[in-house]
Amino acid sequence: ALFGHTDVSDKDLPHHTKLTEMIFKEYIKEHDELKEEFKNALGRISFTADVWSDQNLLAYLALTSHFCTKDD
Repeated sequence: ALFGHTDVSDKDLPHHTKLTEMIFKEYIKEHDELKEEFKNALGRISFTADVWSDQNLLAYLALTSHFCTKDD
């Protein structure tokens, strides 16, 4: 039994390198779509950044962009 399931074995779960590959492919896809959206912005693009850490001093970074587009 794996994680309380009798019908799941180790071979059914992707290896961490496969998960990394899948995440990176999705990142590239989303990044390319965002670049296209930026190209179609009607004006300037504003970026905001925020950096903080938690109680264990793990660092976090958030990036936000604001822009207007025209729907077709």
